[in-house]
Amino acid sequence: MKSDYGHLMLDAICAVDAQGKCVSVTGACERIFGYTPAEMVGKQMLDLVHPEDRERTLQSIDRVMGGYLQRYFENRYIRKDGQVVYISWSASWSEEHQLRIGVARDITQRKFDDGEMVAPQLLPDDPSYWQLSASPRRLISPQGISISLSGQDHIVLLTLMSGGECVTRRTIVEALGEDFLEYDQRRLDTQMRRLRRKVTEACGQQLPVNTLRSLGFHFYEKAKICR
Repeated sequence: MKSDYGHLMLDAICAVDAQGKCVSVTGACERIFGYTPAEMVGKQMLDLVHPEDRERTLQSIDRVMGGYLQRYFENRYIRKDGQVVYISWSASWSEEHQLRIGVARDITQRKFDDGEMVAPQLLPDDPSYWQLSASPRRLISPQGISISLSGQDHIVLLTLMSGGECVTRRTIVEALGEDFLEYDQRRLDTQMRRLRRKVTEACGQQLPVNTLRSLGFHFYEKAKICR
């Protein structure tokens, strides 16, 4: 009886036709993409790519189909469960079989280790941006250093980055799901100190947040909030 060792593989091997439709997938397909191989067949692979990465993914596909052997191309896919997965691809085009063969490896965990550098093509065009990601939760410094976040860290930063010139303490406390009148304000101060220290230790930069005495806080540099 033939054994199926696909679930033990680290990579998924995808065969895609000239129109971008998946013909077959073997290996770690379900672990990486969340779909079974049968569900993947017939899908347009580009439809699974994160919208922000589609244009440069198309550019990479054009290079591969022109004969270029692509190594270590990184982009994001949306899994079946809605989570974002970071993938490193190696790909080539078979003129004989009219198929693009790609080997996909999930590098999401490595991407979100504190202090890891994010691939340049995944950073905003403007290097002065701080980038906040929800899936997985992390903050990326303008230099591309990844800083993992707790659920509370993410809520606080999301509130600060989207709140304008002054985000009140009440706004942050209520975003955390707490009753402002019963909330111990020292907990928020501790949260901010811990978050500032985490950022400084991970990337060597100060978190760009001013404390507005008796009012709240202000995130004073440009920020981008991503899914």
